[in-house]
Amino acid sequence: MALQDLTPQLRTRLGRVERTVGVFVIVATVLLLSGFSYYLYHTAQRKGWLEVKAPFFTYVDSAAGLKEGDAVRMMGFPVGEIRRITAEEPGKDFDVYVEFIIKGDFIGYMWTDSRVRVNSADFLGGRFLEVMKGGWNGYTNANGTKKNLNAIYKLDGKRISEVWMDTQGGYTNFAAYGKPYWLVADETPALAKRAEKIVAQAEAALPNLLALTNQVAALLATTTQTITNLDARVAELKPIMSNANHLVASFHPVSTNLHRISANLTNPAGSLGNWLLPTNLNASAEQTLLSVRTTLAEARTTFSNASQTLTDTRKLMNTADGTIARTDTNITMLALNLDRSLSNLANLTSNLNAQVGANTNLVSQVSSAIVHTDQLMQGLKQHWLLRSAFKEKPPAKPGK
Repeated sequence: MALQDLTPQLRTRLGRVERTVGVFVIVATVLLLSGFSYYLYHTAQRKGWLEVKAPFFTYVDSAAGLKEGDAVRMMGFPVGEIRRITAEEPGKDFDVYVEFIIKGDFIGYMWTDSRVRVNSADFLGGRFLEVMKGGWNGYTNANGTKKNLNAIYKLDGKRISEVWMDTQGGYTNFAAYGKPYWLVADETPALAKRAEKIVAQAEAALPNLLALTNQVAALLATTTQTITNLDARVAELKPIMSNANHLVASFHPVSTNLHRISANLTNPAGSLGNWLLPTNLNASAEQTLLSVRTTLAEARTTFSNASQTLTDTRKLMNTADGTIARTDTNITMLALNLDRSLSNLANLTSNLNAQVGANTNLVSQVSSAIVHTDQLMQGLKQHWLLRSAFKEKPPAKPGK
């Protein structure tokens, strides 16, 4: 039905509805554009699209665990991202070329003594770049000379004006130079490789540990046999010491009697010795008595040495007991350390299993997000306001 066929009242009402729908569409469009602009602005601020960016590059031995778009960190903060990762040409001195940027005020931390560390991120082989801030100007080198450092980039407002040239020892125009600055990298292996190396070392050390255990067991057996032999020797020495004590006791009266006889013989002024014994016989008797005294002194020395030998034997037995106790304690500590190492290895395996499980959940969540997005698009196609934007054009009519 044509619009002219409608009554004036219907045309008036239809015009009002059209104006209302038009105003609604305009307001919705303005709100949509405002929200989209707000989203773009905050996304630009969050991703640093409006900030100045300073390019850098470095060389690493392996690109494992590094991806383009990964964050570059400094002091724990995300300060940039990786822009490019590629392999070097055959015959070059380095293996992998990594180019990245530093954004905003963090460029001021970049001096000629700055370096890059390739650190491990997780147990699945992930790694990230960490930039070490520079600017330790005035410190001394290893040879005692002063460090003279310079900022890598000079900024003019929101624009990089100059870049430091190591080969020239001065600054040059960045727009004319147009190349990133080289930072030396300190690369460390991934945690998975380090854990694999530790496990290999533990496996290599197990035979030595078993051999050490066998040696300790042999040492304990030898020590036990030695103590048994010492006990037998002490038991054999007890009768000898008893006989020596009896011998010393029997010599004591003889020594007393000889002492009295010698006193009588040496007594001057009419003693019996002066009348019965001539001078030469008296001298012979004195020499004999001296020999007897010497013999007695040697016997006493021998008995003293035997007593000292018994004392040393007892000390040796005490030392052997202490050695056995310490050996037992060391074996116990060794077994505890081995059990602790096996427990740490079990924890490492469980953490790896948890990481793999977490990645499986991440894949399922991404799949769910794709399905929900498709459902949202199908819903928008069926909405009355946006249905015309998804209409397919009819096929062109063939010419007559």
